Amino acid sequence: MSALLAMWLTAAGAALGELTDVAALEQAWSGVRDSSEQVVVSAEGGAVSWPQLGERRVRTVVAPVQIPWLGSHVLYLEEFLEDDSEHPRRQLLLQLSDAAGLEHGVHVHLFTFASPPRWVHLNFRPALAASLVWRDILSSAGCDFTLQRFGDQFRGGTQGDQCRDDSSGTPEYLDYQLLIGADLYWYRRRAFRESDAQLQQEIIGFDRFEPNQARLYTCRIAWSASGAPQGLKPLVNLDLYEAGGRARFSTPDGHAYQIILHGRDWPFAPDRDALLLLLREEGREAALATAWSQMDSQQVSLALGWLEVRCGAIAPDSDELAQ
Repeated sequence: MSALLAMWLTAAGAALGELTDVAALEQAWSGVRDSSEQVVVSAEGGAVSWPQLGERRVRTVVAPVQIPWLGSHVLYLEEFLEDDSEHPRRQLLLQLSDAAGLEHGVHVHLFTFASPPRWVHLNFRPALAASLVWRDILSSAGCDFTLQRFGDQFRGGTQGDQCRDDSSGTPEYLDYQLLIGADLYWYRRRAFRESDAQLQQEIIGFDRFEPNQARLYTCRIAWSASGAPQGLKPLVNLDLYEAGGRARFSTPDGHAYQIILHGRDWPFAPDRDALLLLLREEGREAALATAWSQMDSQQVSLALGWLEVRCGAIAPDSDELAQ
């Protein structure tokens, strides 16, 4: 059974790599995500201790919908508190298209609904989706964002101060950042006061693990066409967490690889906690190379001459890599 599962995961990763950026994002984003959401900063309380006791469980459902006049790649997003599925707090139509000026990126154009309750659970109601017309939706061009593709991950967000929000009673603009991967879904929403650009609230959400129990790492990958260390050039940055997080990437010579990071989930003795980094070539079960370091160093690297992987923990309050 495990062999069949490994074969399926390999095939799924290969299939994703063969898709166009838009089709790959549509496939990667679709599904149900259960997230732990926490307020990191609020105007009333300043910086909030980590983790906050008032954690919320959020479910996000994303599914393709058939609305031909919006294009062939349209997603419906519905977000609600886990115990209140009949009253979504956010409903969006996401129109996907190639991002101008990027070799690998997707532009996401947002639409809201003029009467949201009418369109609840739209992903399960194809007949209702077919009845949708222009007057039923509202363009949110100021909140459009771009997601850049890195291996099998997409990351990006809004830019500038054009995503306006008046729901708090005070004019604000929003900065929304998102990362979508095979086993990692992360978002950050920051609200700034429009009058003086002061941060009013910052909310962060993680999928699959608690941010206070497993750190998020950024792994910088460099590759050498000549096979020599002096020829190494940056290839891609990938984010993964220290509890079995994994991500795929390809090198310019056509080979596909996977990196896996283990930390607190690895069965070391308590006094010998370590970070373990594995590199696998797609289609092979055995690891091509491994590296480890002490857990408290918050970084681990692997150097093969022709390929280098350097992973560093991201501080949750600053997004800066540990040095």
